[in-house]
Amino acid sequence: MSDELDLIIRRKMLELQKRELMKVVEERCEEGVRDVNEFEFMRILKRCKIVLADFWAEWCGPCKMIEPIIEEIAAKYTPKIAVVRINVGENPKLTSRYQVMSIPTLILYKRGKEFKRMIGFYPQLINELEREIKNMLNN
Repeated sequence: MSDELDLIIRRKMLELQKRELMKVVEERCEEGVRDVNEFEFMRILKRCKIVLADFWAEWCGPCKMIEPIIEEIAAKYTPKIAVVRINVGENPKLTSRYQVMSIPTLILYKRGKEFKRMIGFYPQLINELEREIKNMLNN
């Protein structure tokens, strides 16, 4: 009986340690804005609790207007969130998979699932992004 109880306790301790380790990994996402490919994006989606993805192209004027906003968000909220940029011309499969039809498109993911999508540049974009990110971090 005692051996069985010891085994149960050890299993439970390992499970708790694993859970705590996952929290640490989840909370420490890469610093700053990263340009990513499909493989890196999928890895980050699995690893980070909150991900902001910027779907963009070099020739896109509004994408260039959003760039300082993305940099500011990354400076404020990483490593609590991951901020990635996905060049639609270099990642057509990823763009298609997430049904990005217009650029710039910003998508907030929570635990790998789409939470909020914002399309185009508009004056209140940074305020909306910050409100959504704070809401996600508090829940």
